[in-house]
Amino acid sequence: MSSEAFRQVDEKHVSSEVDHMLWSPKIDLVALSNVQGEVILHRLSWQKVWTLAPPEEGETVGGLAWRPDGKVLAVGYASGKIRLCDIENAEVLHNINMSKRITTLNWISQVFTGSDSWSTEPYSEDGASDFLPKLQPLNKSYGTISKGHQEENVEDSKKLKDQKELNLLLVGTDGDMLHTFAYGIFPTAEVSVSVLDGSEIRRICSASISQDLHCLSLIVESRSEQSDDIDYYMLTYDTMLLASRHKELRLLALKYGQITTLIGYLQLTIQQMSEAWEDILMTMDTKLLTFAEQKQRSLSGEMTTVSNDFLELLLFGTLSPELQHFLEHELTEKRLKKLGHSIETSYSNIQKLVVKHLQSVSQAIVYHLSDLGGMSLWYDKFGVLGLDTAMLQKAVDMAGSFVITTSQLQQVIDGSIKNFKAFFRWLYVVILRLSNQQPPAELSKMTQHDVNFVAEFLKENFVELSPTESAKKNHGFKLEKVGQYLKKKDLLYPPDTSNNPWVQYLNSSTLHKDNDVLYPVDHNKSLIQIQDSLETIIEEALKTPATVIGQSLICVCTHHLFTLNRSEGAKSRSPVFCQFMHNESKMLYTVFAADFMPSDSFFILRQPTDSKRATEDSEIIRIVVGQLGRSDINTSNTSDSERCSHHQVLDVAVYDEHTLCVMLQEDRDDGNPVLIQLPLSILAGVPYTRLKTTENVTSLPNIKQIDVGPLLNEHNYRHLENMKAHSFAVSGTRKTATVLFSSRRRVRIFLMDAEEEDEEDQTLDESEIAGTGTLDESQSETGVNDSQPMEEGDEDKENSSSLIGSDGEH
Repeated sequence: MSSEAFRQVDEKHVSSEVDHMLWSPKIDLVALSNVQGEVILHRLSWQKVWTLAPPEEGETVGGLAWRPDGKVLAVGYASGKIRLCDIENAEVLHNINMSKRITTLNWISQVFTGSDSWSTEPYSEDGASDFLPKLQPLNKSYGTISKGHQEENVEDSKKLKDQKELNLLLVGTDGDMLHTFAYGIFPTAEVSVSVLDGSEIRRICSASISQDLHCLSLIVESRSEQSDDIDYYMLTYDTMLLASRHKELRLLALKYGQITTLIGYLQLTIQQMSEAWEDILMTMDTKLLTFAEQKQRSLSGEMTTVSNDFLELLLFGTLSPELQHFLEHELTEKRLKKLGHSIETSYSNIQKLVVKHLQSVSQAIVYHLSDLGGMSLWYDKFGVLGLDTAMLQKAVDMAGSFVITTSQLQQVIDGSIKNFKAFFRWLYVVILRLSNQQPPAELSKMTQHDVNFVAEFLKENFVELSPTESAKKNHGFKLEKVGQYLKKKDLLYPPDTSNNPWVQYLNSSTLHKDNDVLYPVDHNKSLIQIQDSLETIIEEALKTPATVIGQSLICVCTHHLFTLNRSEGAKSRSPVFCQFMHNESKMLYTVFAADFMPSDSFFILRQPTDSKRATEDSEIIRIVVGQLGRSDINTSNTSDSERCSHHQVLDVAVYDEHTLCVMLQEDRDDGNPVLIQLPLSILAGVPYTRLKTTENVTSLPNIKQIDVGPLLNEHNYRHLENMKAHSFAVSGTRKTATVLFSSRRRVRIFLMDAEEEDEEDQTLDESEIAGTGTLDESQSETGVNDSQPMEEGDEDKENSSSLIGSDGEH
């Protein structure tokens, strides 16, 4: 019987109204977004895996897309932000910022058919790991370091390690721009969309690219301010450049991923250096601020400073009353040792960050940028994609300048540590003598160099606080020699290179001027200034391919699909669109309802992926669903009078490339929703209508219409009792459908191939998710108990048992 066609396995509540649902293509996981902007990941058993809060309060989700391998989820927000999330722990791997609201996301992988297969030839895999030192994990003792930057993620924080075939994330927004990102990371194309009549494009409703990368299809919405009409167009683009240079694009995308990983690592390293530097300032201020305040209160007539008191003690051995009290009662020998150890540790941390992390990552950036520069010289393969040799050379020069500046900083740190140790050794001897203790012989002797170190330390690092500055809690102690490199302004104490033989040689030589091998260095710029310049020029150099490739995409066909009246659909759902590739026939299918939902029918439009044939060989057919069930099959429990003779379409989705899923509503007062699987094979003998015009194609009088109701057998549909349906999400890979109630607060879960599931106890393939921590437990799809139907009035109640603690509790 048809009521047993698809087996219901569960019925669950959700905490807030659901906006989007999307099943993973590989794992039994479904992603939901709700009206609060949260994204929640559930297992098939409805066990909650994690919840991702919105970037800011009040943001809503505009679209979801799974990377084809199921390991990364893309979330697009109404603010224009896009997050790529690791399904393991919801860690945000990558952020993209669009200027307008995200309206659609679609992530499509390249597929080879026939005798073709994926291969890296004629290129070899990147061997950078054989030449570059491995990046060391950053110290997680600092609170700003996220759990994502653990040891296993340092080299592959974008999760690109095992990516083979090219895949593209298509991003549609409000307005007339489509953006594509290779592996969800590398900006591959920015397409400016327009229609023949010149009307304004308001948003992109759907975007898909054929899996052979030959054809891009868009559904766009156009509105007129002068009328209430909403026009929908389908645009077809020739993407031959993408198809012919997919291997080169893959290499560029992987390079881009490596560079962005290194830039992120560089930012975290400098952030830790700044924190360690602040630790020194705060530690010194804690001890010296009291002394400075005492001097401010005791000043009368003669103005003296903290640094002057220390200099008088160093040169003449005289102590001011305030300094003596400070050394004897505030600082003391024990506290001085603790203070010195704390500051030495912070200095050591900065030095380690420079030597172990900063220099390694900056050298790796130079390597990869140089690699890209070499690629750009091969114009026919890489230069044609938009790589600019001159801009990449500027990026390499800036990266080289950064490497040199890190070396200068290392020398400054070495000198500062010498001054610091000399100052604390001298101060330790002074405190011992004040307490009538005999200092060790090796400490009591000071050379002229030691005196110079101490004097230089006092001169450079002590600054007197004014009452106004003290009220603002400004630092009374500074480390300008080191700290100046960590500020966004020119150096106060640039390194003296006048006696450097290499610099003298370069200044006297005219042969080496503007040599690409020698990196130009501005000795007056801080490390932060050079970092900002480096990131800016890298962004400029690597965004040109998106512009060049976008301009190469040519619109070869425009179909005006249909027109709706805006006022009529004010309280209705927008039309639905879905697009998919049929690889065997190399046809790109577009399925849509030409009305606000629910609709009386839907259309299937197909066109070849060969863009040259897109206009001539595009075909369309109208689908209606009347009385369900084949007339040659005897249905024992349903009389003809009880069978609905017409159904309205609530939602349409792609189950797999051979099958559509359709959510129907019986067109009568007490009608039930109906979930059907529509094999495309039942339309094999039905002639489609050839599109000979691009004007309002759905209103053409000669479009072939077919009623598929009588063509379906009892295993192709199921009536859903005791519910009102809103929409659904399906997965042909996982053989699953999730139907959302009209309240959007409850779902029913079905296994679509019920007979097959009864025969075989299929479990989650552990090999697909091995090593993914919280997602590595195999779960039996048949182990989930069928739920009893709930009353519609219970939809708003929170079901505390809906989130099952473990798979073993079913």
